[in-house]
Amino acid sequence: MIRRPPRSTPLYSSAASDVYKRQALWGLAPIFEKMSLHTMNPTFILSIRFFMIAALLVPFFITTNQVMFLPELNFKNILIILIPGLLAVIGIFIYFNALAGSTASKIVPLTAVYPLFTCFYAYIFLKEDFSTEKVIGTILIVAGVFILNYKDYFQN
Repeated sequence: MIRRPPRSTPLYSSAASDVYKRQALWGLAPIFEKMSLHTMNPTFILSIRFFMIAALLVPFFITTNQVMFLPELNFKNILIILIPGLLAVIGIFIYFNALAGSTASKIVPLTAVYPLFTCFYAYIFLKEDFSTEKVIGTILIVAGVFILNYKDYFQN
């Protein structure tokens, strides 16, 4: 049985209202990433970033009593945690290399097409429905990216 914190904890409060704050922060991050790439290489930047994140997460892990979930770690759970982590590291490395070779305003919108892949993978692996709304939404996302990058790719 999976033990989760009660929904009344701060972890779950006002999640919907925080989405715009998160998006604003994520929108600012590529500016600093691009600035860091002017003087450092992507591998070094990512190594320092992940080391610092780990250093920040360890106290959070301990003080929020996440240790109580350690008995639930079995081989399958470890794989389910590590595979997306590995995919994220590879994806961020590819993103940083793309960002190093182009402008932030060109590369960042291209990263917005991942919902297209998520819907496709969720349909295949999780047997989620592929509703009309999801199809239209993903088409709009891809169309938006296409519109943002039209000049760069088709008028040069």
